[in-house]
Amino acid sequence: MTRILSKQYFDNPDFPFHAGYYVIAPGEAVAEHSHEFTELAYVAEGSGEHSYNHGDYYAIRAGDVFIIEPDMVHAYRVGTAGKLVICNILFMPSLLKNELDTMSSVTPFVDFFYVEPFLRNNARFVSRLGLRTSQQLEIGSILDKLIAEQNNRNLGYQTMIKTSMIQLFISLSRYYQQMERPKEAVSDEQSLQMIVDFIHRHYAQPLTLEQISHICGMSASVFSAKFKMYTGRTFIEYRNGIRLSIAQEAILDTEDKIATIALKVGFDDLSFFNKQFKKKTGVTPGQLRQKIKS
Repeated sequence: MTRILSKQYFDNPDFPFHAGYYVIAPGEAVAEHSHEFTELAYVAEGSGEHSYNHGDYYAIRAGDVFIIEPDMVHAYRVGTAGKLVICNILFMPSLLKNELDTMSSVTPFVDFFYVEPFLRNNARFVSRLGLRTSQQLEIGSILDKLIAEQNNRNLGYQTMIKTSMIQLFISLSRYYQQMERPKEAVSDEQSLQMIVDFIHRHYAQPLTLEQISHICGMSASVFSAKFKMYTGRTFIEYRNGIRLSIAQEAILDTEDKIATIALKVGFDDLSFFNKQFKKKTGVTPGQLRQKIKS
């Protein structure tokens, strides 16, 4: 299986962004692959089939929009009767870190950008976004502007691309919020295990208790009580435990600065990170690194 690297698409490592149209001809297929960047895929024309995370193929058609997260395996195939034209927006989350963090305070954005790709792993929760004709026209206009800015590279094009990306995400989040999705009956245990898996995958994101409880359809207070009963810890304690474990591995295995590691795992406050790290390990991050060196 192929893993596509960022350097294959991003000619400027300080601005990891690429946009363009990709055509899959009749009878052709794109084999299973993954990539180290995020991909937003918009089906501009035609129809075909898509497979995600080694799952079954499902039909896609013009107007469908979906997020492919880093390192998730996916594939396409097209029948002999038609073709598939996909607009791919490729970027590293670091490109829009501040913007993504800000938008993560808005539940519809979280639903579209983080929750939908996660739930897509389970066939019961298939809920990808399909745009109506008027919505397709709006999104198509934004995508064409992104590609033009990338290709022309006029003064301020990077700022224009970021601005258009925010506009794109806000519009798609609104559309996703308006979607009618069938509700599936799942047990509390299934919901809680789903949330545990979700936290392990998105531990660095600034998601709130209210947003997490929303995913499984519970109030914050009910979710908190059930989550603590299920895991033995509160949501914050559980998430911070994962963050600190990942940070400890990074301190041991990399030369990254402590502040950089703290930020990568989701701690914006270095002082708070140091306190939590010492509480968990008995030493500060700096002391742990000194032990390794000595």
